[in-house]
Amino acid sequence: MYLNNYADIENYINALPKFAVGNGLLRTKEMLKRLGKWDCDIPRIHVAGTNGKGSTCAYLQRLFCEYGYRVGGFVSPHLVSMHERFLINCQPVENELFLCAFHTVYLSAEQMRKETGQFPTFFEFLFLMAIIIFGESYVDVMILETGLGGRMDATNVFDKTDVCVLTSIGLDHCHILGDTREKIAVEKSGIIKNESDVIFIDYEDSVSDVFYEKAKSCSAVVNSISKNQYSVEKIKHKSIDFSYKSSYYNYISLTLSTYALYQVDNASLALRAFEVFLLRNHLTPMSKERMQKALWETFWEGRMEEVGKDVFFDGAHNEDGIRAFLKTVSSIPCDGKRILCFSAVDDKDYEQMITLLCESGLFSKAVVIDMEIHRGLSIEQLQCYFSRFSLIDVYYERGAEDGINRCLRMKKDNDQVYIVGSLYLVGLIKAVFRRKYND
Repeated sequence: MYLNNYADIENYINALPKFAVGNGLLRTKEMLKRLGKWDCDIPRIHVAGTNGKGSTCAYLQRLFCEYGYRVGGFVSPHLVSMHERFLINCQPVENELFLCAFHTVYLSAEQMRKETGQFPTFFEFLFLMAIIIFGESYVDVMILETGLGGRMDATNVFDKTDVCVLTSIGLDHCHILGDTREKIAVEKSGIIKNESDVIFIDYEDSVSDVFYEKAKSCSAVVNSISKNQYSVEKIKHKSIDFSYKSSYYNYISLTLSTYALYQVDNASLALRAFEVFLLRNHLTPMSKERMQKALWETFWEGRMEEVGKDVFFDGAHNEDGIRAFLKTVSSIPCDGKRILCFSAVDDKDYEQMITLLCESGLFSKAVVIDMEIHRGLSIEQLQCYFSRFSLIDVYYERGAEDGINRCLRMKKDNDQVYIVGSLYLVGLIKAVFRRKYND
């Protein structure tokens, strides 16, 4: 089989099993050997956690670009196009290289299937494509975001990692990773390697203890960040001023071009990881001015992203993400009413998300969408939970396009619309906007 059409390739990859029986790391290692990439010596930064992984990777990539490095980023999920998962200097990979990487992995995987009966899963296949793309692009550093967990994630296949970054830990994918933050932290901390540097924020003692214990067992160096080493100084229109304790310059003042308060945490993690990487490799520090430039220019789709006047996307899709989202929404002045646009998938704690949103008092109306996708909640399921709250007017629509059109028809000049609950929802509605406005 030879596929040369992007749509056909995307359909092929999407049809691959999401999970497979057996030790996936062994399968991925075997594929890397067949591809001649097992001894890949490109410096690596590995990022795991529940919330904030993609944003932290985005800040890291921009910092390395500003430093003059050619940087490769592997992130997930994508919102509209699969190209978004493979980034070279912060830009999605060109179609020609995407197609080349697909065929390289496909041919090798088919040979392995004939010889062993094994074949990569959906995420393993994409990760292998990323390694091919980074090699062909001659990147100086690669930044890898885990897909699920950490310990058994395909991105955790290498024996050595320069810097391991652990973002905030929350209750998500509990049926796979565990039903407490501590159990989930154990899985996430599986990315820590011997003699690597480990970066995390001391959010919660019991979670930090898991990270410290794992680091000690691996002779890794912990560079934890306490909450008094960075703080929000001022929230302005579409930007946030904050202070950060640099490894080089003591406390410095920086500005992010976002409404999202949670991005201060993610930017601080990225800064610390970047500085530790420079120190680890005996590289010269970057100036405060260039740090500021890198942070200001960082953009990560679907995180309090304003796509039209007072219309915002946010990818929050679990309890902790919704809490952070609500904290940000409450900090944004609104002279009119706030309209919620919501949907979720069936393996999330959607009941708790709905409760938090409806009891926040921030929204007067809600448009609730049946995304009409596999795993998406049905209108009937959504009605079951939204009907419990009488202080918010709720409207139901089937399909993302009808849902966002209803929101825009309801919106008056001073109203705000917030689309939240699922990255799938954000992706579907972004596709609608792109078709409408030919972005």
